[in-house]
Amino acid sequence: MLNKILFRIFGVFDLIKDFFVTWGIKILLFLFFCMVLHNVVKMSEISSRYTGDYKKLVSVYEEESKMMNVYSYGDGPKTLVILPAFGSQSPVIQYRTLAAGLGDEYRVVIIEYFGYGYSMSMKNHTRTNENIAHEIKTALESYGITGPYVLLPHETSAMYAMYFEQVYPELVQGIISIDGLYPAEINDEYYQLKQKEYVSNVNITGIFELTGFERILSYLREDIFYINEMREMPELFGKEELSVYRNRIGSNYLSRTMIREINKLEDNMKEMANYKYPDYLPVLQLLATDRFKEYENAKKEGLTQIDLTTLANNVVTNSEIQKIEKVQGGEMIQITNPNELIQVIKAFLLTF
Repeated sequence: MLNKILFRIFGVFDLIKDFFVTWGIKILLFLFFCMVLHNVVKMSEISSRYTGDYKKLVSVYEEESKMMNVYSYGDGPKTLVILPAFGSQSPVIQYRTLAAGLGDEYRVVIIEYFGYGYSMSMKNHTRTNENIAHEIKTALESYGITGPYVLLPHETSAMYAMYFEQVYPELVQGIISIDGLYPAEINDEYYQLKQKEYVSNVNITGIFELTGFERILSYLREDIFYINEMREMPELFGKEELSVYRNRIGSNYLSRTMIREINKLEDNMKEMANYKYPDYLPVLQLLATDRFKEYENAKKEGLTQIDLTTLANNVVTNSEIQKIEKVQGGEMIQITNPNELIQVIKAFLLTF
């Protein structure tokens, strides 16, 4: 009787083992096939012959033949330079609402950092505040766009805008920060934990990116990439725009340059943790309500001692020309709530 019981138990184990061996190998082979196919397609995308309006490469490191993509739209008395949030696969498409909404009165320029959109990858120059600020300046000059500029940084780029203003003050006419990162957050334990978790998730996701899962995901779950919202604005996001966007998702979901950038985030934040805007500079800090509420709730629960209003006030030196306003929305606010965003920005631009 005991022999029969043991035989059945070990028989079940053998079945489980055979299942995992057989299907495990098949799954690994499938993932390997996906990885090879994805990277073959990716190489063709990187060397894309696309010559539409959204690709204009300019030399930044001439001796290394390294180029960045710059997109310009409209004309007007002020030059607005949009600096994208971390991980934007195609800034020229994702910020098209702002380019179109502001381009009727101003010149709007969208910068694609190295590793973003159609810009090349970057390994030799580390993703420091200094290098990124230099690259922004050089890309604009190579395109033929002279300053001064009104910088429109989104999220992490707020830190780069601060550094840019610090080293090139003569080139900055104003700053409009959209849901901006505050370097002083690095001094808070709650944020430190969030930041470490975020960096860890990006690094892990960057490994899975090798399989090309995001390419398939962009078709199965359009909402994740806000493609469904884009479809509701056909006058801005037509066939070409969605094609460019999907192409860049496939190639730059999380590029190796982006990974290098996020791994420098803590050092970059520490460098700018004590920054304050100069008292002569017009500044508008737009606080997205989703992030504002997150910090508000964390403070009520005793997880943090700071909130976004405090952080925003801490960098203000002249409340007469440096304003703080809340705007409804969160991530990708330029797509989910572009009308309010554009209206608030335009009103502020009229003040200087």
